[in-house]
Amino acid sequence: MKAQCLCGAVRFDGQLVDDAVLLCHCQQCQRWTGGGPLTTVRVKDVTIEGADNIGTYYASEHGERGFCKTCGTTLYWTMRGKPPAFLPVGLLEDQSGLTVKEEIFVDHRPGWLPVFEGARQSTEAEEMANLDEFLESMK
Repeated sequence: MKAQCLCGAVRFDGQLVDDAVLLCHCQQCQRWTGGGPLTTVRVKDVTIEGADNIGTYYASEHGERGFCKTCGTTLYWTMRGKPPAFLPVGLLEDQSGLTVKEEIFVDHRPGWLPVFEGARQSTEAEEMANLDEFLESMK
């Protein structure tokens, strides 16, 4: 997997976890992306070139959002202090073979955006319960 921001100041190399695309419809992601959901793929073993061009924003106690300080591109979402776990699909050099398999925070999906048939659907309450369970397991 190779990916980069709009201006090329930040570049990623790594592995896709699978072919699944995840859409997050939470209000933070809608504002962060400027309208629609944050549309991401899970990644691992990521190396970053141009890390000094990355700014971070902590919109919650647990999440970290990365952006390019040069061009403003949305770069990643991850748990605080962890390497990038989710990259926006639009950063990938090759988007072939990907399929929307999951939508989260669907109770915040804009009315103009249709449901992706066949994708797993979960609400804010379900996701927050999953997060609480995950955070508890980390103690």
